[in-house]
Amino acid sequence: MTVPTAYVFMRRFLKAAQSDKKVELVSFFLIELCLVEYEMLRFPPSMLAAAAVFTAQCTLCVSREWNATCEKHSSYAKNQLSQCSKLMVSFHQKAAVGKLTGVHRKYSTAKYGHAARCEPASFLL
Repeated sequence: MTVPTAYVFMRRFLKAAQSDKKVELVSFFLIELCLVEYEMLRFPPSMLAAAAVFTAQCTLCVSREWNATCEKHSSYAKNQLSQCSKLMVSFHQKAAVGKLTGVHRKYSTAKYGHAARCEPASFLL
């Protein structure tokens, strides 16, 4: 028996949000940052995925809103994602200087669209 990971939900939510490649890369960067953080275990994989897509959209100034389509597909309202999104932004801010910088280095390469170099969406904090 297996359980779904955030990756399973991520594909669906990215499609629902009609996201481009840059939003996709930043979303996966944020999810990978969460993998090494103990405090993120309290969130279900579906919420992590939804919050990553929302936070990536905010980071790239695509949208500051979680539209009705995204809400329908994820079953999460914007206010339900706020706590998880805030943590993701704080991890993004610390990604380059902490002890665990592997994810930041990975997503700073051209192969991953320099997703880690995007300015964190500090207004979500």
